[in-house]
Amino acid sequence: MKTALASSLTLLSLVVSLAPVSASSNNQELEKEVAAGITGQERQIMIDVMKNLPKAERENVIYIDDNGQIHANKTELKDVFGKAAVSEENTVTVSNNETFTLPKSTDSATLNKNASVTPLAGYACGEAGGPYRRVFSNPGYSWWSGNVYLPSSTNNEVYVNNASSNDTPYIYTGGHASNGASEVDAGFQYSKTYNNWAHSIFTGGVYYHNNSFRFKAGQNLTFKFYVPADGQVALYAAGIRYDTNVADNYTVVTNASGWKKSGTGNELKRITAIASNASKPYNTGTYLKNVKWSNSMIGTSSTSNHQWLAADTGGYCTYPNSTQVSVNYVNAGEETVSINMN
Repeated sequence: MKTALASSLTLLSLVVSLAPVSASSNNQELEKEVAAGITGQERQIMIDVMKNLPKAERENVIYIDDNGQIHANKTELKDVFGKAAVSEENTVTVSNNETFTLPKSTDSATLNKNASVTPLAGYACGEAGGPYRRVFSNPGYSWWSGNVYLPSSTNNEVYVNNASSNDTPYIYTGGHASNGASEVDAGFQYSKTYNNWAHSIFTGGVYYHNNSFRFKAGQNLTFKFYVPADGQVALYAAGIRYDTNVADNYTVVTNASGWKKSGTGNELKRITAIASNASKPYNTGTYLKNVKWSNSMIGTSSTSNHQWLAADTGGYCTYPNSTQVSVNYVNAGEETVSINMN
């Protein structure tokens, strides 16, 4: 994730048109999908955001505007996400006083700030504040969907040793836009305190973390990352909630300058990582096992997509080596990643 990442989500653009809503049947349907308690300008904002989302992904919608204000289509969702300040040590402390370390970015635009570099140079395979596995696409895509397994400490698949460092496992997607100025990290962050996975989003140098709508560890999660409208990105996630133990879903939308719905210039990514403040060779004892990515589809919309294969792939990175980061590779869209910091 880009630090300057993270988080939880953020699981976003008042670039959205705020024109009056017509009396079409679609807008009447949208009106019904925004709770009565959401009124005035906020109601209009949510209608304008939701009109770009598939109907199946409009049940629970959270929107983060340019000022970091949280909007939602239900009043109870407005406190789900929170903004967290990133410390000089590249950590964040969230509402329950948990402290997480954030991954660092290796996108080309960041690594080459003072050079004349084409933003679409992909990603460098270098230091990112911990071991990781990255798969990234060629330019031209704006939609991804798939499944990922969320490891559980109950199954001995994830362990965080914070005795000497504040290690934090992550599973996320995102990418960057053609202008190279808008890196997005949107996915899930492990909590060793609760053995669950919280949505986090990092974009525009700001980190957002899910305070309550967390997913249970030890399950296959369905999620999608896509561009619903120019200047926006969205993360949809569906799975078993930690607090209720029942199936649920939600969509988080946020601003992301330069992202194109057509896919022009966008590069997408999938990352499995452990962020750490420990020095290399990363031997804290923390591990993350059996992160299986499957059913990866890539394209420009829910109706224009295909299986993510080699022809769609811009590159791979296994850092720092294949000993600490092992990959059971099936194809560009399906692999199982394990990270062992020993």
